[in-house]
Amino acid sequence: MLLRRFIRLAAINAVVFCAATGGIVFALGAVAAENALRPPRRAVARLCPCLAHMHCDSVAVTARDGVSLRGWYYMPETPNGRDVVLLHGIGSNRQDMVALGDLFLRLGYSALEPDLRGHGESGGLATYGVLEADDVRVWLDWLDKTAEHAGHTPHICGYGASLGGAVLLASLKQETRFSAVVAESAYSDFPSIADERVARVLSTGWKWIAGPFVDSGIAWARWHDGIDLRRASPTTGLRNTTVPVLLIHGLADDRTSPDNSRRLAAANPAVQLWLVPGSGHTAAWRTAKTEFETRVTGWFSTHSAGSRDE
Repeated sequence: MLLRRFIRLAAINAVVFCAATGGIVFALGAVAAENALRPPRRAVARLCPCLAHMHCDSVAVTARDGVSLRGWYYMPETPNGRDVVLLHGIGSNRQDMVALGDLFLRLGYSALEPDLRGHGESGGLATYGVLEADDVRVWLDWLDKTAEHAGHTPHICGYGASLGGAVLLASLKQETRFSAVVAESAYSDFPSIADERVARVLSTGWKWIAGPFVDSGIAWARWHDGIDLRRASPTTGLRNTTVPVLLIHGLADDRTSPDNSRRLAAANPAVQLWLVPGSGHTAAWRTAKTEFETRVTGWFSTHSAGSRDE
């Protein structure tokens, strides 16, 4: 009799413990999801940091869901007929792309540096590629119209860092106008990178919580904000594209593991992968400056020559 009562009490306590633990995990996952969808915004300079012999405009487009998207568009003194779209990472804004944009401007590229939605001066929530992939299409529509008014056909290249790289790859599911794309430190899909980052901060005995925690956050984002983060999949965008893609990933990246780019490369045999020894997250330019510039500019010049000819 006493044994039966003990077993019953233990079972009740176990159920209560599991329910309480599940509730706490779900609540924490919901908070994490809200923070992920609404990262702190970094202020953007009131005037775009124009460089000598270059013209810069503050530009804006409206996304298909009505969200206002803003950016800078730089034009070189001697254009080479090519545009490059430069997309920043999570929690950043267009200013992070100014230095890299200068590299391309000196080579004659026009440079479009947008704020991703939920960042800088762009409206909306950060959706990790779910809605940003279509935002890329809207920006390319703008580049097409700008080129049409100038009387030429654009040759558009794209470079993205971290979230920006993942967004570019996700856009390739439908977007075919890129001549070439480079994605650095991109993740393969949102659930995987979320699970990876959560597990990294947990001690060995608690890593099992990462899966339920991430699932809770994804469920909350879908119910509360109408965003299905499981659809944020750069791998899906990359799988069938014919756009030439170069993936770059630092082997010392402790934020987004190189395995993400390995999985991305495995999705499409035409993709090229450069793994950079000693490089951290989005740090290939700092780690291997000359090789980075040679590889990236060479990739663009090779694949944009003769593309989308008039």
